[in-house]
Formats: sequence, structure tokens, C-alpha cells
Amino acid sequence: MQVSNSQPNPLRPRIHDFIAGRWLVTGYLVLITGMFWVGDGSLYTKVYYALFAAPALLGLVLAPQQIKPILHEPVLLSFLALSAWLLISMGWTQAEDGFSSLAKRPLYVFMLFAGCALIALKSESLLMKTLRIGAGLGALAALINVVWFLQHAAPGERLIGSGALRNPLLTSHVLGFLCTYWVAAWLSRSERHDWLPILMTLPLLAALLATGSRTPLMGLALTSAWMLLLSGKRAMVLVGALLVGAGTVYLAFPEILLQRGTSYRPELWSDAVRQAGEHLWLGAGYESKFEFNIPEIGYLLHDPHNVELAVLLELGLIGLGLWAVMYAFALLRCLRLRAKPQFQIASALLIYGLCAGLTEGGNYLSRPNESWFLIWIPLALLCALSIRHRQSQA
Repeated sequence: MQVSNSQPNPLRPRIHDFIAGRWLVTGYLVLITGMFWVGDGSLYTKVYYALFAAPALLGLVLAPQQIKPILHEPVLLSFLALSAWLLISMGWTQAEDGFSSLAKRPLYVFMLFAGCALIALKSESLLMKTLRIGAGLGALAALINVVWFLQHAAPGERLIGSGALRNPLLTSHVLGFLCTYWVAAWLSRSERHDWLPILMTLPLLAALLATGSRTPLMGLALTSAWMLLLSGKRAMVLVGALLVGAGTVYLAFPEILLQRGTSYRPELWSDAVRQAGEHLWLGAGYESKFEFNIPEIGYLLHDPHNVELAVLLELGLIGLGLWAVMYAFALLRCLRLRAKPQFQIASALLIYGLCAGLTEGGNYLSRPNESWFLIWIPLALLCALSIRHRQSQA
């Protein structure tokens, strides 16, 4: 009688280790830094598909046992519920793009969640190290962009930046995310050398000021207030420094803060709320087009410049409720694990994006672009850390 000596095929786990430890890590690094050096937004999106979305899907196929812990994460389940409602709303939307094109967008975001989780399940420190390297390269890119801007910019011009960056406002989303990372790294004492986060923050803050956008400054101020809950007295130093810095900027360059007034935001939001009331519960449908008529401007606007208002307009109160539940789960997780430096960093990025989205970022579910730095990259990081923590406690 012949006894089978068959052994488990070692190829599958080796391929999975390569995906989680190399391929996805490279993709994550490109996602964080690519806006500065990838030629345009379309190429940036394609690079994300090849280096992150595709290997994330392949990683789940090769290790289906990791799907269960990923789907046990409340934030991710809330996102899936939001995505389901979004797809349902396609039944009455007036979107110009077809269903198949728009239906892929939640899948792209889900792959971001899954890919970050696969990296964290292999090594949480690897995920945080990759983010740290990306933030460091981002600071270097900011320095290069600021130097070029100072040498070539015309008077009154605002910094746009290199690569796929398109305008000062969207550029500030990326710069604000990276700046918040280094601020949170200093507050959480996650760096061995206390001076390194400060050094990295300086070019990013200079680049932010050069964009002329006030949104990231507001986001950083509110994030600092949030960090008072997590890091105590150390955050008070930052809040004080921000107040002194804001006062100095106001005295030296008052036009940065006052030149554009409120940019007609109250009038814009009032018209958006009025239009949302016309389809309050169900919304007008995902990717429906809106026109906001502000007589003082002289032309029509199409973006409510507020993430939550954009969700309300398109998905109604039901969609906004699911959006709120997703963020509620995320913030509760941050508070429960606030003693851990990695969760302090994740929560700072989350709060920054949430606050910056109050005045910008109406395109809340798109292909990979600058708005992902406000919404989906912070949420995916928090989910990955939460999944890893839950697995370590099992």
C-alpha cells in the first residue's frame, strides 16, 4: 500500500508574502507620493490599479481566510452599506457616466481598505514605516516645489506643484495630509528624534502657505484641538504655536487670511441645502449634477465645497446617516485606542480630513485623486490598524 507524502504547496504563501510585503507596499508608497511626480491624474489612477488594487484583489484570492477579519471591521461594514445605498441610488440618478463606470468606484476604495489591511496583517510596523517614508519623500517634494515656486512664480501667483497636481486648492489636500502626519508624529512621540518631525513639517507648512488655501490651516488648527484629548500637554504647545503663527501671518501677510473673505461659502451652502430639501431622504442619486447660482459671482458653480453636503445632495439623509455612522465607528475606535501612537497618528489624519472637508472636497467618491487624502486614505489606515489590533487580541 502506497502512502501519499504530498506536502502543502509552498508557492501560494510565498506569492502572498510577496504581495503583502513588496507589491502592495510599493503601491502604497506610490499612492502617498505619486501626485508629486506621476505625469497626470489619469496615469496616477492607472498606476494605483496596477500597483495596489490588482495585488490587493490577488492577495484576497490567495488568502481567502483573511477576508473574514477584514469584514469584521465596523468601519468597513459601514462603507459597504454606504456603497450599497450608492449603487441603489443609481436607479434614479441623472449622472452622465454609465452605471458600470460609476459602480467601479466603490470597488477601488474597497481595494484600498483591503490592501492596507493585508499589509497590516503581515506587519503593522511595515505599514506605518511605509507611510513614514512616504511622508518624508512628500516633505522633500514640498521643499523642491517651494524652491522652484520662489524662483519662478509671478507676483500674486499661488503654488500648484509638480506632477499630477492640478490647482492650489487640491494641492493643499495632499500637503495638508503630509503635514498632519508629521505634526501627529511629534505629538505622539513616535519618532526617536524629536527634531525630525519639526524639520519635516517646515517645508510642508511653507508649501501650504504658498498655495494660499485657508482650508488646511483650519484643518490643522482643529486637528490640534482634537489631539488635546489624545496627547494632553504636548498638544497645548502646538496650539499655542499655531496661534502665534496665525497672528504673525495675519500681521505680515493679512491678504492670505482676509483677501478672499468667506469665498461665498455661506451663500453656496444655503443654496445647496435648499436643493437638498427637494429630495431630502433619497437624494438626487450618485454623481447627479447640480448648479449653484450665487449672483455676486456671476457664473454657476457645480461643487457645494462641503463633503457632507455633497453626500446629502446625492444620497439624501439615508446616505448621510450611513456616512455619519462610518465616521462614528472610526472616531470611537480612535478614542478607545488613543494610548497607542499609531492610532494617534491615524486619528489626526482622520480629523484633519474631516475638518478640511467642511469647506472643500465635494467629490467624495472618485477615482484616486487628491480627495482621497482627506477621506479614504485616513479611513483605510485606521481600518488596517484596527483589524490588526483585533487579530492580535484574538
